[in-house]
Amino acid sequence: MLGLLAALQVSDPFVSSVALVRASDGLRFTAAQQSLAAGISTFALAATVVFGGVLADRVGRKRVLVLSILVSSAGQLITAASPDPMIYFLGRAITGIALGATFAAAFGMVRDAVPERERGPALATFTIVGTIGPLVLMVLAGPLAQWDWRAAYLLLPALSVILFPIALRVLPRVATVPGTRFNLVANLLIAAGVTGLLLGVSHAGEGLTAPAFWVPALVGVVGVAAFVVVSARSAHPVFPLRMLAHPAFLAAVVAGIGFNLGGAGLSIMTSNIWQYVVHMPTSLVGIASAPSAVTAILASVITGRLIKRGVSSGLLLGVGLGIFAIAYLAMLPIGASSPYALYLPAVLLSGAATAVTSVVQGGQFLRLAPAAFFGPVTSSRTMFGQFGYALGLTGATMLVNAFTEHTVRSATSGAVTGSGGWAAITGFMASGQTSDAALQAVGQEAVLAAYADAVVRTSLILAAVFVVLA
Repeated sequence: MLGLLAALQVSDPFVSSVALVRASDGLRFTAAQQSLAAGISTFALAATVVFGGVLADRVGRKRVLVLSILVSSAGQLITAASPDPMIYFLGRAITGIALGATFAAAFGMVRDAVPERERGPALATFTIVGTIGPLVLMVLAGPLAQWDWRAAYLLLPALSVILFPIALRVLPRVATVPGTRFNLVANLLIAAGVTGLLLGVSHAGEGLTAPAFWVPALVGVVGVAAFVVVSARSAHPVFPLRMLAHPAFLAAVVAGIGFNLGGAGLSIMTSNIWQYVVHMPTSLVGIASAPSAVTAILASVITGRLIKRGVSSGLLLGVGLGIFAIAYLAMLPIGASSPYALYLPAVLLSGAATAVTSVVQGGQFLRLAPAAFFGPVTSSRTMFGQFGYALGLTGATMLVNAFTEHTVRSATSGAVTGSGGWAAITGFMASGQTSDAALQAVGQEAVLAAYADAVVRTSLILAAVFVVLA
């Protein structure tokens, strides 16, 4: 049950990535808006999830869990009904905040449901359910998004209607943490810091000197720095900063950022290239990603058994991140005319890499979290992870868009550029029709090749990143 509830949060960005191309066309997103749309729910989640952990300690994990399901459904409904980009962003932000609390509370309850000696296999099961659930929903989301992108955003509310009464009935009550206090200033600072950093990253494609990048990034740096200062001086800190000096915890943080970044980057790149370049029907995009579930299940089971046998967590984390590097290298042969089979190695390797790293990293957080800060520390796993996920979604989208725009701008001698230029490029790739004479002169085949080349170049960069992380 906990795995199913956690799968709501894991599923949301995958379902959204399937619907994003058609939502972008329907609401006429600019390149910057598309990058923001890809990651705004994770921005909101990462900014508020630690507060959700504090709230779970204060009022009880079960109560937070069931209420967050309702709030996330409201956010999805707002997204589905959005008439313009701003309302879309609002719905996605509400969804992210609520699902962050859902996942953090569900993950934290694993400690109360399973003895420590069985935690490795239990986390493997938790990960398997969190892998199969999103893929099933992606398969369902594809045909819905093909028919109407708004319908895809109704999937999770429909599932929530089923899970809500079951959760009320079967989940145990978990005792609150005595002495937990709410530090308003620290919570506001970390929210501002994380949001600023992620907003800055989402606009980095506009240039490092662009105010859209450096203003929120500066706010983020100042917010995080102020949070550290306030927490160090507070008698009731939100988060025990000394945890970051613990080598095993720091490794778990890096691994969490890494596997979320890797999974998000590959997911958004394959989803977009399959729709823009391969012209795969939206209804098949989720099915095309489904093989990763096979390797994820196998890797989860094997990793859980290895943990129980005492294999080094550091070794397993390094292996998981190393597999991600190989997955991105497997994208290098991709071209505009490549068949689906050429994408399959990267899809399969990504599933295994995510499972290995997630199972080990989750166990580290549960084992190392001090009792007095259990909620904030275990929920910070989601914060760090979603920070990585947002970096993956927005970073990969930004790089691919930037490389594509640069190539097309050069091919058209600067005639196609700016936010309007990106809308023209995506429309031309999708339909082969355009009123832009410069794009017509270049031809759809050349634009598709430019996009495929951008995916390859981005994959090479990310492969290098994972070599370092491993």
